Amino acid sequence: MATAINDKARDADRTRQAILFAAQQIFAEKGFAEAGVRDITARAGVNPSLVSRYFGGKLKLFEAALDAALDARMMTDLPKQGFGRAIMARFADEEKGRVQPLPILFGAAPDSEARAVALRLLHDHVLAPLSEWFGGEAGEVKAAAFMVVSLGFFTYRDQLPLRQFAGPVEPGLRRWLEDTFQAIVDD
Repeated sequence: MATAINDKARDADRTRQAILFAAQQIFAEKGFAEAGVRDITARAGVNPSLVSRYFGGKLKLFEAALDAALDARMMTDLPKQGFGRAIMARFADEEKGRVQPLPILFGAAPDSEARAVALRLLHDHVLAPLSEWFGGEAGEVKAAAFMVVSLGFFTYRDQLPLRQFAGPVEPGLRRWLEDTFQAIVDD
C-alpha cells in the first residue's frame, strides 16, 4: 500500500513540475495576458483543471513559475574577489535549458496583478538577497546597479539581440562588463 501512495505522490510531483515548466515557457513566449491555461496544460500534456488543483489558478501559477525561475544564488554564491569575471562567465556561458526569468518579467508588465506579483518576487528573490550580499549602507544601491547592468545584458542578448551578444560576447564588451560588475562590488 505504501508503494501505491508513493507512486501517486511521485506522479503528482511530476505533473506539477510539468505544468510549472510549461507555464514558464508559455509565460515567457506570450506574456501573462496572452498566455492561456489551455496553452499551458496542452504543452504539459495534462487536463486544464489540474492548474486549479495544484496552483489555484492562472495568477498563482504565474507566481509559482516566476518564483522557480528567480534565484539570486546564481550571483550570491560567487566570491566578491573576481566577481566580475565569474558572473560574466556564468551569464555568457549559461547552461542551455535554464529558464530565463526576464521574458517572464517583461510579459507581466501589461497586467497590473501579474506586475505586482513580479515586482514583489523580484524584490524578495533578487534585490533583497543581493543587497544583503553586497552589504553595508550602499548594499541596496549596488544591488540596483547590478540589476540595471544585468538587465541590459540579458535584454540585448535574448530579447532584442544585438550581434555583439550573439554567440560569444565580443571580447572588448565582455571585459567592460566584467570591469563594471567588479566595480559595483569594489566601490
